[in-house]
Amino acid sequence: MDISEQYKDLTEKIEKNLSLTAMLIRELVQIFRDKENSITLKTELTITNVHNSGVISGIMCTVQNNNENVIICPLSDLIFSTNCLLYREISDYQKKREKRIKKLNQMG
Repeated sequence: MDISEQYKDLTEKIEKNLSLTAMLIRELVQIFRDKENSITLKTELTITNVHNSGVISGIMCTVQNNNENVIICPLSDLIFSTNCLLYREISDYQKKREKRIKKLNQMG
C-alpha cells in the first residue's frame, strides 16, 4: 500500500469514528490562548472533521473546544490517549509523517 492509500484509509477510519478527542501540542495551545481561551496541554478537544490533503500536507483535522473556537491543524500535531480506538494507527502515521518531514527538510 502506497502513502496516498494509507492516508486515504486512515482518513476514512477517523471519519467513521468522529467525534474523537485529542490534546494539542504546545504551539497550538498558544493559538487558543491568544484568542483568549483558557486551555492547557491537558485539555481534550473534539475533532469534528478530517481531510486528506495529500502527501505534501498530510491529514488535516478540524478541532474545537466549543462552537466558537475552531482551528484546523495537522493530525501529526495532536496527542491522543492510548484509549483511543485508532491510537496505534494514528501513532504509526504520526511517526512516519515526522520522518517524512525531516527527510523533506534535509533535501530542501
